[in-house]
Amino acid sequence: MESSQLAQLARRAAAIPLPLWARGSDSDSSSSSEKPVSNFLKSGVPGIIVGVFFLSAVGVCCYFLYRNKKRDAKEEASVREWNEA
Repeated sequence: MESSQLAQLARRAAAIPLPLWARGSDSDSSSSSEKPVSNFLKSGVPGIIVGVFFLSAVGVCCYFLYRNKKRDAKEEASVREWNEA
Protein backbone atom coordinates (compact mmCIF):
# COMPACT_ATOMS: atom_id res chain seq x y z
CA MET A 1 0.00 0.00 0.00
CA GLU A 2 1.15 3.42 -0.73
CA SER A 3 1.59 6.07 1.96
CA SER A 4 -1.23 8.25 0.61
CA GLN A 5 -3.66 5.34 0.93
CA LEU A 6 -2.50 4.72 4.49
CA ALA A 7 -2.95 8.38 5.33
CA GLN A 8 -6.43 8.34 3.80
CA LEU A 9 -7.40 5.25 5.82
CA ALA A 10 -6.03 6.84 8.99
CA ARG A 11 -8.11 9.98 8.36
CA ARG A 12 -11.23 7.89 7.80
CA ALA A 13 -10.65 5.90 10.98
CA ALA A 14 -10.14 9.10 12.97
CA ALA A 15 -13.22 10.74 11.44
CA ILE A 16 -15.64 8.02 12.56
CA PRO A 17 -15.62 8.74 16.33
CA LEU A 18 -14.98 12.48 15.89
CA PRO A 19 -18.64 13.57 16.18
CA LEU A 20 -18.92 11.69 19.48
CA TRP A 21 -15.83 13.38 20.89
CA ALA A 22 -16.88 16.79 19.64
CA ARG A 23 -20.27 16.43 21.31
CA GLY A 24 -18.69 15.75 24.69
CA SER A 25 -15.92 18.32 24.55
CA ASP A 26 -17.87 21.31 23.22
CA SER A 27 -20.53 21.39 25.90
CA ASP A 28 -20.98 25.19 25.64
CA SER A 29 -21.51 25.45 21.90
CA SER A 30 -23.33 22.14 21.35
CA SER A 31 -25.76 22.54 24.25
CA SER A 32 -27.44 25.47 22.51
CA SER A 33 -27.93 23.50 19.29
CA GLU A 34 -29.28 20.31 20.90
CA LYS A 35 -32.96 19.85 21.66
CA PRO A 36 -33.91 19.77 25.32
CA VAL A 37 -34.83 16.34 26.65
CA SER A 38 -37.22 15.84 29.53
CA ASN A 39 -36.18 13.98 32.66
CA PHE A 40 -38.91 11.41 32.03
CA LEU A 41 -37.25 10.39 28.76
CA LYS A 42 -33.88 10.10 30.50
CA SER A 43 -35.00 8.11 33.54
CA GLY A 44 -38.63 7.06 33.16
CA VAL A 45 -38.52 5.30 29.82
CA PRO A 46 -35.42 3.20 30.61
CA GLY A 47 -36.99 2.37 33.99
CA ILE A 48 -40.17 1.21 32.30
CA ILE A 49 -38.21 -0.91 29.83
CA VAL A 50 -36.18 -2.54 32.62
CA GLY A 51 -39.40 -3.11 34.58
CA VAL A 52 -41.07 -4.82 31.64
CA PHE A 53 -38.06 -7.09 31.16
CA PHE A 54 -38.00 -7.89 34.87
CA LEU A 55 -41.72 -8.66 35.03
CA SER A 56 -41.53 -10.87 31.95
CA ALA A 57 -38.59 -12.79 33.45
CA VAL A 58 -40.50 -13.25 36.71
CA GLY A 59 -43.54 -14.41 34.73
CA VAL A 60 -41.49 -17.01 32.84
CA CYS A 61 -39.96 -18.28 36.10
CA CYS A 62 -43.40 -18.54 37.73
CA TYR A 63 -44.71 -20.44 34.70
CA PHE A 64 -41.88 -22.98 34.92
CA LEU A 65 -42.38 -23.38 38.68
CA TYR A 66 -46.13 -23.92 38.22
CA ARG A 67 -45.56 -26.41 35.37
CA ASN A 68 -42.99 -28.39 37.39
CA LYS A 69 -45.24 -28.41 40.46
CA LYS A 70 -48.12 -29.73 38.38
CA ARG A 71 -45.88 -32.37 36.74
CA ASP A 72 -44.50 -33.48 40.13
CA ALA A 73 -48.02 -33.81 41.54
CA LYS A 74 -49.04 -35.98 38.57
CA GLU A 75 -45.94 -38.20 38.97
CA GLU A 76 -46.55 -38.52 42.70
CA ALA A 77 -50.15 -39.56 42.08
CA SER A 78 -49.05 -42.21 39.59
CA VAL A 79 -46.40 -43.53 42.01
CA ARG A 80 -48.96 -43.63 44.83
CA GLU A 81 -51.38 -45.51 42.56
CA TRP A 82 -48.64 -47.97 41.55
CA ASN A 83 -47.69 -48.59 45.20
CA GLU A 84 -51.31 -49.25 46.21
CA ALA A 85 -51.81 -51.80 43.45
